[in-house]
Amino acid sequence: MKKIFFSLLLLFSFSTIAFAQEGKSNDNDPKTLAKSELSALVKEIPLESSLENGIFSLLVYKHQALSKATTEKERNQIYETIKSKLEGTFSPDVFRKLKNNKALYENLIK
Repeated sequence: MKKIFFSLLLLFSFSTIAFAQEGKSNDNDPKTLAKSELSALVKEIPLESSLENGIFSLLVYKHQALSKATTEKERNQIYETIKSKLEGTFSPDVFRKLKNNKALYENLIK
């Protein structure tokens, strides 16, 4: 009886640990974060597929770089880089529309 109880307990603990690790890694995954930001952007501004792919790559780069940044100066440099790349990517009218939506703009930059 003890052996059955301990074997079930062991099985349950391993399965719980496996699911906990699986869920934990997806929360901070750069691709997952970039997808959520991109979907919010596409709801506001329709994009062509090639532009959408380019912005997705830029957002993945942003999250990877921010995860490696150790100082506030490095973070500010990344924010400025993303800001300038977005400004160069969109036409002035589209960028103005994006900038008017402050919550979306700040989410994309930071």
